[in-house]
Amino acid sequence: MKADSGCNDIFSAAKIILLGQLILGFLFIIFICIINNTFGVKSAIIGVAIAVIPSLLGRGSAAYKLKINKDVNIRYLAKLNLLVKWVYTALMILAVARFIPVDNKVMLLAYSVTFLGCFLTPILNKPQFRMT
Repeated sequence: MKADSGCNDIFSAAKIILLGQLILGFLFIIFICIINNTFGVKSAIIGVAIAVIPSLLGRGSAAYKLKINKDVNIRYLAKLNLLVKWVYTALMILAVARFIPVDNKVMLLAYSVTFLGCFLTPILNKPQFRMT
């Protein structure tokens, strides 16, 4: 299967997944602002960033690969996206654990809650919520 209008659907779905992650991450940060101190808020923001930034990088790398080669296989793009996400997630977690003092429980909880935003996609893809 070659890249065609199906890729536009895939990138549109990736935008919606990212939107779902951002919504849950933002709500979690607000929750932590209410019940925790600034150290916990910083940890929550870092956890949300660790969940969102690799998704952006994976999507961006797949879009760049598609831009330079229009005949790329969609399965290859999906694998590239996934590989970039996991590599950068691991690197970011290692860098934070080594160099930035955070509340690890809050950071991992923020990452987990934000990652669950992927499951909001079916809700956000309904016509009344669609922004594209």
